[in-house]
Formats: sequence, C-alpha cells, structure tokens
Amino acid sequence: MASKTRMIDLVKAFDAPGVDLALTESPELLAWRGDRGRNWLHLLCGVETGPGREAAASIRTAETLLRHGIDLQDIAFVEGDWWATPVWFCISRGRNLALAQWLLERGADPNHALWAAAYNSDLAAIDLLIRHGAVVDDPSVAETPFLWAIQNSRFAAAEALLAHGADVNALDGKGQTALHLMLKKGSDRVHFEALIAAGARGDLPDREGRTARQILSRKKDPAFRAL
Repeated sequence: MASKTRMIDLVKAFDAPGVDLALTESPELLAWRGDRGRNWLHLLCGVETGPGREAAASIRTAETLLRHGIDLQDIAFVEGDWWATPVWFCISRGRNLALAQWLLERGADPNHALWAAAYNSDLAAIDLLIRHGAVVDDPSVAETPFLWAIQNSRFAAAEALLAHGADVNALDGKGQTALHLMLKKGSDRVHFEALIAAGARGDLPDREGRTARQILSRKKDPAFRAL
C-alpha cells in the first residue's frame, strides 16, 4: 500500500507508472489535500521541470491523475473572486507551459493566471492563456493583469497585454490609472511615453481627485512636464 509521503515523491518526480500503481493500490489517496487545499494535480503543476523531470513526463502524470478521477477544474483555494486553478500552478510555480497547454486543450480554465504570467514576465504564457480564452482585463481582483504588470514594473508584460487588447486606462481599486501608479513608483519617462502613445489619458482623477496630468505638471523635469 502506498503512503501519502510516497505519493508526494512520485508526483514530484513525474513518475506516471508509479502514480498509477499507488492510486490503484490505495484509491483513498485520491481524497488527499495538502496545504491550502492542493490536490495531486495542483502539486504536480507546481513542480518545475528539470533533469529527470521532463515536461512530457509531467503530462503523462497529469493524464494518469485525470484517469483516476482528479478534476482538472478543481480549485485549491480562493481569494475573493480569484481562484488557484491547476493552470495557475503551472504558470506561477511550475513554469511548465507544455503542461499548461495540455490542460487548456482539455478544457481547463484559462482565467486567474494572467497576473502570474505578467509578474514572471512570461510573454509566452500570456500569449498561451489569451489564445485559450483568458479574459485580458480579468475583473477577479481590483487590479487588472495590465495594472499588476505596471505596478510591478513588468513593462514588457504590460506591453504584451496591451497588444492583446488590455485597457490602458483601467482603474484599480483606488481609482488609479497606470500613469498614477508609475508616478508613485518614479518610473522612467520612456514608459510614460509608451503608455501615452497607446492612448493613456492623463485627465482621469483618482479617488482623491488628482489626475496624472496635474501631478506631471508639477514635476521639475521639463521633459516630464511636457508629457
């Protein structure tokens, strides 16, 4: 009979035959939940590939788990309207795009993972998720993935999201635009120029009534004032 510890090792090793045998011998292991509600698929998706852990082996292991009854739509934990899905674990933790694509092609939820892709500056992941139907301006949290990218200075990711139709004038929970966020962070002028060229408006007030245009007009640098 397989133990929980043994099963964890098998899943992390992408050992599909071992996982198959363990679940056949000990079907009660299917009910296992780890920290923050992870099941075996979440655990698998959160493991990075590497020597001895090839992406193809992770896909075979995922296929084995699904065959034994694990649901590819199962959620580990929830924060408001945001869900920790298997695809999110692939994008944020495992960085395993091959496995993410395999899951998406079988109907896994593509949403809730764009923030992780943006934070990781993973442009291929952004393309993959949106190609499979992820909502670009996902309303699950106060900051859209685009605003999250700006907030964390992931400007290449922000540009990629804009190319996919993200709203350059989206507002966060405090009524701030991307321009407001960059002014707070002291971002380089080139990023302001890029957003303005993409249609960013400087006349949108935040909750305190301040517009990006007003803040820019008080800058000492004439190049910033000119924006």
